[in-house]
Amino acid sequence: MNSGLKQIYELQKMDILLAQVVSRLRKLDSGEALKQAAEAASLQYEKTAAEHKRLTADLHDAELELRSVEEKLKSYEQKLWSGTVRNPKELENLEKEVHALKRQRSRLDERVLQLMDAVEASQKALEQARQQKEETEQTYHKHVEAYQAEKRKLEAEGVRLKGERQKLASQCDPSLLQRYEAIRQRHGGIGISRVEGDSCVVCHTRLSASALRAIKSGQVVQCENCQRLLYMEGA
Repeated sequence: MNSGLKQIYELQKMDILLAQVVSRLRKLDSGEALKQAAEAASLQYEKTAAEHKRLTADLHDAELELRSVEEKLKSYEQKLWSGTVRNPKELENLEKEVHALKRQRSRLDERVLQLMDAVEASQKALEQARQQKEETEQTYHKHVEAYQAEKRKLEAEGVRLKGERQKLASQCDPSLLQRYEAIRQRHGGIGISRVEGDSCVVCHTRLSASALRAIKSGQVVQCENCQRLLYMEGA
C-alpha cells in the first residue's frame, strides 16, 4: 500500500469538510430582507403616528374654535333678546351676526364629527402599525441571533478543521502534497479519487489493466480521464 496516498486521501476528506463549512457560511442568511421589512414597518409607524398627531391637533383646534363660536353666539343671542338694543339697524346687524355664527357653528359641528371619525380610524391604524413594527423587529432580532450563533459555530468548526488539516498536511509527502494541491486547484477542489472496482469514483472512467496493476503495486497513478490521483483501499 502507498501510505502517502492514504494520507493524501484523508487530507482530501478534510478539505471536503472545510469546503462544506465555507459553503454553509456563504449561504447563511444575514437577514437583510427581514431588516428591510423591519425598517419599512418602522417608517410606516412613524408616518402613521405623525398623521394621527396631526389629526388630533386639528380636532383640538376645531373643538376650540367651535367652543369660541358657541360662546360668541350665546352672547349675541342674549344681547338680541335682552331688549337693551332698540335701534332697528343695530338689531338687524345683530340678527345677521347670529345667523352667520349659526352657519359657522353648523360647519364646525360637521368638521368636528369628521375629525373625530378620522382620529378614531387613525388610532386603529396606529395600533396596527405599532403591532406590525414590533412583530417585524422581533422576527428580525430572533433571526439575527440565530444567524450569529450559527456563524460562530461554523467559524469555530472551520478553525478546528484548519488546525487538523495543517497537522495532517505536515505529515504528508511534500512532493505528493504539492502534486495533490495543484490538481485540486484545477479540478474543483478534488485532487484525489478513490478507485472502486476498476473505475475512478469521481469521473466513473474504467481504468486500464496496466493502471490497476500500477496502483496495486503502490505506484502513484493519475486517472487517464480526469487526471486526479488515484487511491485504492488495501492496495
